[in-house]
Amino acid sequence: MTTLEPAPVQAADVERAVNGPGRRPSRLPRPWTIVTTGGMRGVMTLTSQLCDLGYRVPDFSVDVHEGVSCSCISCTVALTTDECDAFAARVRTLPGVVSVEPF
Repeated sequence: MTTLEPAPVQAADVERAVNGPGRRPSRLPRPWTIVTTGGMRGVMTLTSQLCDLGYRVPDFSVDVHEGVSCSCISCTVALTTDECDAFAARVRTLPGVVSVEPF
């Protein structure tokens, strides 16, 4: 049996192949969608916390509507492949955060 589909390759393996042995992994812009509560105040609090945690956020947009319980944040965060899971786990612990998903 043959297949024309390539074997799955982990993103971390690709980064190591590009960077070479012993080189620091590259931080690449990675898109995220974060759903939060608290309206504009909740969004501003989350924004401050992202900055306080030291994340570089080159793109950030917010969708807040009066009378709606949740707000949606679309952002790009500079992370290595290995940092993605830790980022999501860390942001999920922040007050008001309902979900954190890669875009």
